[in-house]
This record gives sequence, C-alpha cells and structure tokens, in this order.
Amino acid sequence: MKRTLLLLCSILVSLGMFGQQMPKPELFVVHEEIVKPSSMMQYEAASKDFISGLTEKKFSSPALNWRAFMTSDMHFVYIGHIDNFASLDSMQAEWARAREAVGAARWDDTDRRGSDAMSSYNDFIVMYRPDLSYMPANPRLSMSDRRYIRWDFHYLLPGRQKEAEAIARDYVALFKQKNLPDSFNIYMAVYGNDLPLLVVAIPGKSEADLLAADDRVNTTLGADVRPLQQRALAITRKFERREGTLRPDLSYPAPAAPTMK
Repeated sequence: MKRTLLLLCSILVSLGMFGQQMPKPELFVVHEEIVKPSSMMQYEAASKDFISGLTEKKFSSPALNWRAFMTSDMHFVYIGHIDNFASLDSMQAEWARAREAVGAARWDDTDRRGSDAMSSYNDFIVMYRPDLSYMPANPRLSMSDRRYIRWDFHYLLPGRQKEAEAIARDYVALFKQKNLPDSFNIYMAVYGNDLPLLVVAIPGKSEADLLAADDRVNTTLGADVRPLQQRALAITRKFERREGTLRPDLSYPAPAAPTMK
C-alpha cells in the first residue's frame, strides 16, 4: 500500500469524468504487490516495520487506511477506502506528511526493503455498486466473521457493461427468490490496465467455510442459475479468481475486528 499513491496524479482527469456521471460513489483503491518467493521474510519484516512506524507515531489520516489480504500465491492485496474523487488531490501530501512523522530515514529504509522483495505491483480503483450487490436481511456471516474473501474478476467485452449490470441484478433477484443467506458484492473498476472489469467479492470465515457455502448455494440454485451463468460467460473475455486471508497485522489502522463489505 505504501507505494500506491505515487501514480495517482496521472489519473485525476479520467476519474473526474466518472465523478460527473455518478455523484458520491463509494470508491476503493486496490494495490497488489507480488512478492519474490525467496524474499517473503524480508517483505513481511519490512511491511511490519512500516506499520510499526505509523502506529508508534499514532499517525492518523483518511488517506492512510487499508485492509491487507494475502493470497496463497504470495500476492498481498491492500484495499483502502477513499471518500470521493476530490480526496485524491490531497493523498500525495498526506503520504509526505506520514514520511515526515515516521522519519525520512526509517521510512525510506522500510520502503526500499519492501520494494526490493517485490517482483511487481498493480493498482486499480473500483466503485462499489450496492444496486448490483446482494445483502440478505439476515446474512450468514457477521462482519467480524469475514476473514476470508474470494474475488472473481470478470474482464468484460468492450461495450457490454450494461448487460453485465442486468445479469448482476438478475442474480440478486434469484438469490432473493431462493432466500439465500450468503451475500456477494459487486465492484466496477474505474481505473486500471485492463478495463472494463467487474469484480464479484464473496466473503467466508475460511477457505473451507467458503467451499461448504458454495456447495449449499449451488444446490439451492440448481438449474435456475444456468442461464445466468451462460449469459455472464458470453460477455466475459477473460476470467480470473483470487482468494485471500485477512492480515490484520499488515492493515492500518489495525482493525479491532475484521470488517469488509
């Protein structure tokens, strides 16, 4: 997360266009760091030192907030909430203020050690779409139980976003009809390298819990879900799946309990 904001200035113009179309969106910066297998211990040590520096100084800023997740293939995903597009203007200054508070020498050392342990990184910004998401009245999982998450990345064919939205709404209607207790959340990417992109986020307590929930959901939906699946695949040019475990020790501020949509 600490290296994310270096490129944000270059995207303010494109983000402003979305801000005009959809006022008051709920936005998240997603920063992914891919770690060299041989440097895993170095990466974790540097990241924890970085968190310690901020914690010791009790540094607080709306621009510095994220939840960290780790995937099984050594990807670290940092998700930070931003209030609006305008708040991106102040991010660079806030990160500079954090560096001054922690101390330039310490900050630069941890940043160098963390960067040296990485093979690459990726950034994108997503907009939460509550109108396309499903949250039952009595969800199976409490917010504090959501310690594991699956992300399904649907890279859409160009110009098919409206169809994707219609399919998502039909999924919501089917889940409501079946009175399913398992939720899902939809995010549309507004900045990234490979758009258009729709992301489905499905929470669980653990990998085993999510697999068990899959079986129950699929059994309940039965053949009724097949037409929706076929429609979704027909407008998807590429599909990727990632699953991650919440890392409170690499999150900031450290969460009292796991929280996410």
